[in-house]
Formats: sequence, C-alpha cells, structure tokens
Amino acid sequence: MFLLATSADAAPADAIATTWLTHDGQGVVEFAPCGNRLCGHIVWLKTPIDDNGAPLTDRNNPNPKLRQRPICGLSVITGLAQDGSGGWDDGQIYDPKEGSAYDVALSLTGPDKLIVTGYLGVKALGQQFTWRRHQLPADQRCDTVTKAQQP
Repeated sequence: MFLLATSADAAPADAIATTWLTHDGQGVVEFAPCGNRLCGHIVWLKTPIDDNGAPLTDRNNPNPKLRQRPICGLSVITGLAQDGSGGWDDGQIYDPKEGSAYDVALSLTGPDKLIVTGYLGVKALGQQFTWRRHQLPADQRCDTVTKAQQP
C-alpha cells in the first residue's frame, strides 16, 4: 500500500517534506524531519472507516498490543537518511494492510513525482511505486480529527 523509491537528483528534506498521494490513490502521506532523518505519517485515507463505521485500526499488526492504533495519523515511514546519490535510504516503511515492514528508499524524479522503493535487503529486487505531490486542504486531514478525538 505505502511503498517508496530512488533517483540521482539531490532531494533536500524541504523538497520532500510535504504531502504525497500514494500510488493506489488510497492514502496521503506527509513527510517531515524527525531528528536528522525523514519520516512520514498518514494524513488522509480514501476509506477511513471499516465496514462497521468505526475508524480503521492497525488490526493486522503482528503485535496484538498495537492493533487498536488508528491508521489515520499512523507513522508509516521512519529513519530515512540522505544517501550519497541525492536520494533517501536506510528507512523502514510499514504497510498496515499487511502488517508488514520493509526497507525503503525514495527519490524525487520531478517536482511532483516521488519514486518509492520497498525492499527486503536487496534494493535492486524491490518494488517501485510512483507517488504524486498532493495539496491536501487542512479540513480533509484525518490526522487532525484523530488527534482531536484522543483523550
């Protein structure tokens, strides 16, 4: 659901630190600095509720204690560091649909195009996805609603 990629052009954090529509159009992830790394969390979902009308939760997480976490606002990309070729690498991406984590790298290949590569150990054998820059109005952000509902 939420995987990333690489490029030869330099991509400073401020070029990527914005909102991106995932390859399948099901979510929007916002990137922001976290320490000297780059991280991303879900800020919009096409379908934010389950069949019972409740907010989606991390029900497929292998850790039973984390299965009640809301998907909206969930940190799904962590630890990205700039690599020597101008991309971002050495991060992890979490796919809440599968409850699985993968290595991740990304690169900006145009002003509005982010290539996301998810892989296990060998980047060349990974899967690439194209995410598009997306202007998300503040009133459509689900992470704001989720935070407001938390005690």
